[in-house]
Amino acid sequence: MKRKSARWKLALGGALAIVLVVTGATAGYAAHFSDVALPGVSVAGTSVTGQTQEEVASAVGQRASDITVTVNVDGKPTTAKLADLGVSVDPEATAAKAFEPNASLASRIAALFRHNEVPVVSTTDDAALADFSDQVAAAAGTPVRNGSVALSEDGTQFIATEASSGMGVDISQLTGVVAKAVSALESQAVDVTATEIEPTVSTEAAQQVAAAANALLDLDVTLYGTVSENSATQADKAAWVTIPTTEDGLGAPAFDPAKVTAWVQKAAESTNDKPVNGIQNVDASGKVVVTASEGKAGYTVNNADAIASEAVAALTAGTSYSGTFTYDEVAPSYDQKPVVDGAEGLVYSPHAGEKWIDVNLSNHTVTAYEGADVVYGPVSMVNGADATPTVTGTFHVYLKYETQTMKGENADGSNYETPDVPWISYFTGGYALHGAPWRNSFGFAGAAGSHGCVNMAVADAKWIFGWDEVGTPVVSHY
Repeated sequence: MKRKSARWKLALGGALAIVLVVTGATAGYAAHFSDVALPGVSVAGTSVTGQTQEEVASAVGQRASDITVTVNVDGKPTTAKLADLGVSVDPEATAAKAFEPNASLASRIAALFRHNEVPVVSTTDDAALADFSDQVAAAAGTPVRNGSVALSEDGTQFIATEASSGMGVDISQLTGVVAKAVSALESQAVDVTATEIEPTVSTEAAQQVAAAANALLDLDVTLYGTVSENSATQADKAAWVTIPTTEDGLGAPAFDPAKVTAWVQKAAESTNDKPVNGIQNVDASGKVVVTASEGKAGYTVNNADAIASEAVAALTAGTSYSGTFTYDEVAPSYDQKPVVDGAEGLVYSPHAGEKWIDVNLSNHTVTAYEGADVVYGPVSMVNGADATPTVTGTFHVYLKYETQTMKGENADGSNYETPDVPWISYFTGGYALHGAPWRNSFGFAGAAGSHGCVNMAVADAKWIFGWDEVGTPVVSHY
């Protein structure tokens, strides 16, 4: 009994020792191959075991860049790189596939008992391969030419090009050799025979597609904004049309929703009106004393997406479309500037360097200031007559003319018209500072005053006109 127990303990101890050895080896193996390619992994027939993912990608990229495909047509070879054939090998994606088994311990262990041939990840541009096929066929004679549709030079209509028979190569032969070059990552050569073939797209088929595309251009698209409208031109609409290619040739022309939407969005942006920020003059406590310049609200289209969807739906249904933009108001912001020192006794509280005009109706003078400093004047003027007084308040220059015929109504209801009035700065309604060459003296009002404007000597009005700007405050007061 004791001898059996001893043998059992010895067997158990040996088994445990084997497990420990295997477990230790497995752990070491798993750790070693955590970030390098596993045993049995190869790409395009070449083992990559023990390489890092970056090394695998680099090797695949290098091999792919060296590959050429040579096509012999009647003994005339044409050689091209994969890129010229429209083939793009993705080294990083290929390397990532090679490392998929590294994701778990179980898959790393399983790699010991199997071979893993990783396929090369690539994409092919069929149009580029077809162009190469035409190039190959050209070596044997005039290549076949399919009927096609293109825009005219001015971009306003679609024109069909004629088709013609010619020499062609069965593109399936090229497809096979290209696929072999990619899968093996090795250069390949193939002999092919060019034969005379008929075009896939006839001249008549191309003409029908061109006519259908031009018919789409008869549809009108007009979008209305606040003060403008946007009508799609022939070139605009032609740029929206796409003509798909199919296995049988050319598909039906249609408007591309993305291109229509992009045009609508651009039209919407062109009607947006950005806010114009204003300026507020503040005292030492931050209190607003005066608005130096009024801000102007802006407007932003809020229904461009809906308009675009409606336009696309209408055009798809074969009908013209008109829509109207709606807007959200965007409030202006105000920059706050401190009132300049020395402005305490003035009728206006300017910030440093601010241009403003003092129109004193009591002593009939005009004075130009920058901040609290006089830069011109005071100069004598004639303000409104008793029956047509000059307005009082704080205004801003909003319109300027070097010369203009001024018209209005006299106090008795009759009309007046004065041609060639010079150096006009309008500050509210029809009230303006301007030159008065018909006057010989200034500095009064009463019955001999103006129709409400501030009449100045021509030289003084010219100076003011050249100095002031749209937005310059004008303070008219007694």
